[in-house]
Amino acid sequence: MIDDEEMILEQVGEITEKLPETKLVLSTTDVTDLFSLVDKKGAVDVVMLDINMPVANGFDIAQYIKEKAPSIKIIFMSANPDFALQGYKYYPEDFLTKPINLVRFKQTLERIHSTGVRMKKIGVKEQGRFRLVDTSLILYIERKGKKTLIHLDDQSVIVCSESLNRLEDMLKDDMFYRTHQSYLVPIDKIESIEQDTFMKSYNVRLKNCPTIINLSRHKYSQLKLFMASYF
Repeated sequence: MIDDEEMILEQVGEITEKLPETKLVLSTTDVTDLFSLVDKKGAVDVVMLDINMPVANGFDIAQYIKEKAPSIKIIFMSANPDFALQGYKYYPEDFLTKPINLVRFKQTLERIHSTGVRMKKIGVKEQGRFRLVDTSLILYIERKGKKTLIHLDDQSVIVCSESLNRLEDMLKDDMFYRTHQSYLVPIDKIESIEQDTFMKSYNVRLKNCPTIINLSRHKYSQLKLFMASYF
């Protein structure tokens, strides 16, 4: 991990010592030490990055990591929660606000050591039958007329009779967010948030998805806070 505050380095060191599956390979204030480690294939699995660094900020370092060793997982740290949205394009495992909540940090490490992937399934009514849907395969959910369309990563669509309100409740623990009255999206598949042409609302772009998802203007700030609380 890298941080310009020695106290933070000490705190993280103390918590990792209590986790048998976690080994703190590097704890430093010098970014060049981290670069040297990243360049060694397989030397590190997870990197914790402070965003406000004097020489190179955390986003610059994250970009380097993604180019050199894309398999390395990233955890961001900052005293400013507004950075969460900006850093999300690097697909971090978490965004920890300072002072660091050590309980949450421990939970994040434990999640990374497990699968790190949503494995939950939900049941929906589809054309007279009950179908189980793996939530990790959901690209986005759309309400159109009296039907709800569940769009999957493989471009297939499940047409069901469940209301968007019910699906939102079913997926509340799986990092899904209601961007608009007609859309429900998984947070970890958001690629960017942009203002629309008329600057009156926002649009959400999802990874590997051509569809532009509407984001209500009054939900923009909510989404930023939601992302900051999970990443």
